[in-house]
Amino acid sequence: MTAAPDTEEGWERLVRLLDERGIVLRTTGDRLGYLAPPGALDEEAAGLVRAHRDRLLAVLTDSGTALAVAPAGLAQRRLHGTHGRSADPAVWNITQRLTLRGPLDPERLAAALTALTDRHESLRTRYRDTDLGLLQQVLPNTPVELPLDDLRALAPAAREAALAEAVRAEGDQPFDLNGDRLLRARLLRTADEVWVLVLTLHHIVVDGWSLATLLTDLGALYHPTDPLPEPGRMTDHACWERTVVTPAAVAEAIDHWTAVLGGAPLEVALPTARPRPAKRSGNGGTVGFRVPAALAEAVHRYAAGRSTTASAVLLAGYARLLGELTGAAETLVMLSHANRTRPIDERVVGLLTFGLPIRLPTRLPGGFGALVDAAARAVATALDHAVVPVGQLVDRLRERGVQLPPSYPQVLLTLLSTPTAALDLPGLTVEIEDVPGPSNRSDLLLALIPDEDGYAGMAEYDADLFDPETVRSWLDTLLAGLVRELTD
Repeated sequence: MTAAPDTEEGWERLVRLLDERGIVLRTTGDRLGYLAPPGALDEEAAGLVRAHRDRLLAVLTDSGTALAVAPAGLAQRRLHGTHGRSADPAVWNITQRLTLRGPLDPERLAAALTALTDRHESLRTRYRDTDLGLLQQVLPNTPVELPLDDLRALAPAAREAALAEAVRAEGDQPFDLNGDRLLRARLLRTADEVWVLVLTLHHIVVDGWSLATLLTDLGALYHPTDPLPEPGRMTDHACWERTVVTPAAVAEAIDHWTAVLGGAPLEVALPTARPRPAKRSGNGGTVGFRVPAALAEAVHRYAAGRSTTASAVLLAGYARLLGELTGAAETLVMLSHANRTRPIDERVVGLLTFGLPIRLPTRLPGGFGALVDAAARAVATALDHAVVPVGQLVDRLRERGVQLPPSYPQVLLTLLSTPTAALDLPGLTVEIEDVPGPSNRSDLLLALIPDEDGYAGMAEYDADLFDPETVRSWLDTLLAGLVRELTD
């Protein structure tokens, strides 16, 4: 017998139907909208929605406090869970140090930051677990606080120490994902016309692509001239995602990745300085490095000669290094994917990026060229099956016998293909610096950012396992191998 629509039993029936049938609810103000597969919102489901409309709106909007609501994006949903399990949630902070030289107007900068959070809804979004799943709730805009610390009176050594401590403190302070805003800003004045702006955001609202968009828009809002194009909205992207990540798409993805990743264990057994702890502590370190312009140009020439991309060449070099370090004939590398397949996605500020597991040989009879070709094929195949984020499938892949290690993902490669991060403030020069935190998210992550001098590189590693000197020696080996293969 069908449950009475206006009872608690009816509510529970509605929640089950929404989930089972892939019906997505969202709100704009007090308007309740939905996306549903054909036939999903039948007479029973529609009747339950009508009967529980007020309760749906109350849950979705937190009794009217949110301006717009949608399900969290798939990458956001995974990161929300990971944040809650992290020994140090601040590991998911992204901190930028921007040194500004010239006649800065702090009040104008604060107003521009407020306009930025008004423009991009993800910056004023909170995340709530509800009967209807994890929701992103867009809140009304409020002025961004921009505290100003004047350090000019301090002696040079004390001034540098105070600046370093302020930057560290901002990066080390975790965010509350249930809070009102996932952006912090702080301004420090170190000389009459030298300022340091510290921007800290949670990764759940921004990725590398988004960060470039934010800095470009901040400059335009500080000194407005031409109107900015309409931004993309994370709530729209999340709803669209649910229309393509269907049960059929998930089933196909599980079959594909079971075939690709099944078989031998996939642990990357890097030589460690200390035994691996039972649980990752979050204690991490970073080592900076550079791929000089001449080597970067050689990478691109080699890629063009084999009709592939720089990513495939660098991935092949990374795989060969991992083979030398582990002795394994194949390895597993998580490759960052920007996940911006539609033009509107290029204007979305939010977490769209996710990782693609690339299973690679570490050596082949055809030498380095054969490794590059194998990497190119593996990346192309992964991109053809990138509709469903693999992070959503880990538990189900393990149920199918895929031997992913407990600490998966272990080894990552990020090669940014995003717009160049730049902040244009009239009359000022701007220097942008990523501020690495003291925590880690994996065993070893290599990040490469193209610039006019080649690639700026950063290795983030698990300090419970490795020493910085060891990681630096690995980087030297990687670069030396690329030089040997590409410039002889």
